[in-house]
Amino acid sequence: MHEHIEKVLNAFKRDISQEKKGHLERYFLELSRWNEKINLTGIRDIEKLVLKHLGDTLLFEKYLPKNLSSLLDIGTGAGVPGLLLKILRPEMEVFLAEAVKKKCSFLEFIIATLGLKDVHVINERINGKGFPKMPKKGLDVITSQATGSIQWLFELSKPLLSEKGIILTLKGPSFKEELKDKEISFGSFRLKSFEERLPLLNHQRAMVVIERSFL
Repeated sequence: MHEHIEKVLNAFKRDISQEKKGHLERYFLELSRWNEKINLTGIRDIEKLVLKHLGDTLLFEKYLPKNLSSLLDIGTGAGVPGLLLKILRPEMEVFLAEAVKKKCSFLEFIIATLGLKDVHVINERINGKGFPKMPKKGLDVITSQATGSIQWLFELSKPLLSEKGIILTLKGPSFKEELKDKEISFGSFRLKSFEERLPLLNHQRAMVVIERSFL
């Protein structure tokens, strides 16, 4: 497990503390163990598990603002990218929204096992109306991966954002097909996209960033 994590970190030229590396190792070890009994992710190969999930998370981290206090991950599943971002950026308060109870049980176990603070599991579908412990000023960043269309994510997230909050979602190369719909509108927000490749696996990605147009 250690060598796979080092391989991904080196590919991103990302240096982290030994404590964070230890947290990542424990996370992936427990994810692999739980996945034998409960279907948390379709990836069974341990190396590919680390290369994909940690790699995708580091792509998200690349676009995080330097100074942020709160993040919501919608449809976090087994905690990708939200829980892994919390390990990498422990200073922020993180909310993990997941409708499937067994996945929430895994998240709560990992949070307790690693002794993580200021991270909350929300076992419900986010409806755009807020939730307990949500910052009054709104959220600085909302992330989501493979949970729905860009328009759906935008409409859901818009009421929950802080004044300078942004939305990040990682998509496949065909995401532009979604934007051909003439009904799609982002109002006072603007959408930017950046082509990426997942190192080592060489998967093509697109990071979609939605922010207010005055930023």
